[in-house]
Amino acid sequence: MFSNYTYILILILLLLSCDKDEEQIIVPSDGYEWPVVAREYWPTDGWQTASPENHDMDIAKMDQANAFAENDHLSRALLVIKDGYLVYENYYGEGGVDASTNLWSVTKSFTSALVGFLMDDGVITTPEQRMTELMPQYPEFGEITLQHVLTHTTGLYWAEEGPLWVDWVLSDDWVAHALARGFERSPGNSFKYSSGNTHFLTALVHHKGGVNPGELAKQRLFDPLGIPFEVLDTPITYTTWNDYIPPLPQRWRRDPQGIETASFGLYLTARDMAKFGFLYLNKGRWENRQILSEAWVETSTRDHEKNIYGRYSYGYQWYLTFVDGEPAFLASGFGGQIIGVVPSLDLVVVLKYEAENPRHPVTGSSHDDMKLFELVVKAVNR
Repeated sequence: MFSNYTYILILILLLLSCDKDEEQIIVPSDGYEWPVVAREYWPTDGWQTASPENHDMDIAKMDQANAFAENDHLSRALLVIKDGYLVYENYYGEGGVDASTNLWSVTKSFTSALVGFLMDDGVITTPEQRMTELMPQYPEFGEITLQHVLTHTTGLYWAEEGPLWVDWVLSDDWVAHALARGFERSPGNSFKYSSGNTHFLTALVHHKGGVNPGELAKQRLFDPLGIPFEVLDTPITYTTWNDYIPPLPQRWRRDPQGIETASFGLYLTARDMAKFGFLYLNKGRWENRQILSEAWVETSTRDHEKNIYGRYSYGYQWYLTFVDGEPAFLASGFGGQIIGVVPSLDLVVVLKYEAENPRHPVTGSSHDDMKLFELVVKAVNR
């Protein structure tokens, strides 16, 4: 006869087994259904436009998406790239083709690309390397690996808003200040989103890449893609959080140490955001060059952490989810800024919302970024 303790143990094991079985995997075991096409042109010098109807888009459904965007006073831009062509573009409120605004946490996915350059160059050999090996000046990293940092599983004690956030951004050394917070749990145990984690990545690039992250981004990413970008010459002194709000078009903010702010503070136009999404849609290839390795793009956009916020998995600073039944990956930022990529449909969707005074999107409301993304995907004829 089993003891009560044994029954409890069996029940716990059964529950854990059920949870494991119910984990939603976004990316199929054989990967996304990537587009396999010879591009007729590359948008380095600008996007070529085409009619939605000629690229399997239902214009009536796109009208519904546009009406949804128009009904949200915070909407600023909606762009759709289908089969490599700009098939839909509209701006709202203060938005415009030349509006270069804060991408907020979309910046994190650009930061991930910079780490990819270091991996491609052999500066970093594996994501399993310990951060103390890569950045020995910060022994507080302890057992944390680069993999933990990329996937927000460091266990770092963190608050993503409020006084603790402001204290962090006004500190002299963002890495040291974040590490001084301590840890809530052992690394690798669970996902907890943290801009502090992501800032470890640009600090890593700064210390190991030989150039500032902004300069690396300009040389290896922005210039090849034809994205106008200026590297800040010096850090800016900030005394309050409001000092971070005024736009710095086509630039990337720096922390007090002169390191680009990994989690927010990159300013680009919607068309430039679309180029970055298109680079990943093409698995790192641009014109006749492999800008980023296919291996990095594929690894970055796979399920490393699952069951996030009810509908997502998480890759290397990219969210993964199903959109109208199609596996997609997206860079997502405060207020609803999105670069969404749906490989099976050869589709990139860019959403911009009010960025200087952003508001969190609310599911089921008129300010629902994922609803707008889904309406666009539903407009694709399949």
